[in-house]
Amino acid sequence: MEVWHRITFNRRDGVDAAIEALNLKYEKSPLPGGGYLIHFTVSESDARWPQIFSLVRQKSALDIFNTKFTADEILKAEWLRLIPVFEQGYPQPERTWVRNPISYQDHCPQCGTFRQTANFRLKKEPNLGKKDFMSLYWTYALFCTHRVLNELETHKIQGYEAWDAIIHKTNTPSERVVQLFIPHIASPGLVHVEDLKRVTCSVCHVTKYYPHRRGVMDLKRNALVPGVDMMQSYEWFGSGHAARREILVSHKVAQLIIGNGWRGVDFKVIELV
Repeated sequence: MEVWHRITFNRRDGVDAAIEALNLKYEKSPLPGGGYLIHFTVSESDARWPQIFSLVRQKSALDIFNTKFTADEILKAEWLRLIPVFEQGYPQPERTWVRNPISYQDHCPQCGTFRQTANFRLKKEPNLGKKDFMSLYWTYALFCTHRVLNELETHKIQGYEAWDAIIHKTNTPSERVVQLFIPHIASPGLVHVEDLKRVTCSVCHVTKYYPHRRGVMDLKRNALVPGVDMMQSYEWFGSGHAARREILVSHKVAQLIIGNGWRGVDFKVIELV
């Protein structure tokens, strides 16, 4: 397990000399008027991290971090979070989706929580390249290729429904992907919630937690739905108008995906208590 940071400084921060002195590999993105942004990625195990962290705090730099788990850690875990990491296209109709997401009911205009009750509609057949999983921008929906679906059925993976993804213009099912709709919702299971950053919506009164990016997620074992390999967390996560439930999968699902070399998703380890 390693925590990685994507750091961004502005030219006005005046950190060029410090970054050069640390011998960091970085990228520059030009801005209008001769300005630029400096980006680099660093892990917390890097010997330079304490100096970098101090610089980030001094300059209030943008710091986006995440935890990467080794394949061995993932394969040994009993349960994991499955994270869609490949997004392709927008849900349709795109022009009105934000104010009227037609696949949802009970959609909160304030915090973004929802209940999916209808198929997603795609603008066109997605271009997956070498990926077998995808999601749509503005959503956390999980789609897969038919070969993945066939293997899930062959290995008797439980806890999902195969929903057609509809091509909007033709009103016909996609020939390339289906949605893995996950109907089962776990019971409340987050541990030490009093220590987690969260906000309660003033409209729907749902409590939404900030995205979980550091280390393992601790969940109560008795929160899991028995007899299934895939479910959604009871808790909502996100910031602003973005809202999602985490996709929880058994080690059986992770082993199948990694063993077949399927791409488009990542895994984060869950610790059951």
